[in-house]
Amino acid sequence: VEAEEMMEYIQEFPEHYKVILDRLNEQREQDHFTDITLIVDGHHFKAHKAVLAACSQFFYKFF
Repeated sequence: VEAEEMMEYIQEFPEHYKVILDRLNEQREQDHFTDITLIVDGHHFKAHKAVLAACSQFFYKFF
């Protein structure tokens, strides 16, 4: 294919981060792909290690 025949197509998703966060939260709520349980004052919280590490230097170093 010659250079003149090639077309460039750019699709932008400015709100994509919201979709990702919503899906990660849905997965957490449904206990899909959670790989750690945090226990605080007897309360159990399922979570994703990758999300915790991305949001916290403490967890990044801990894992």
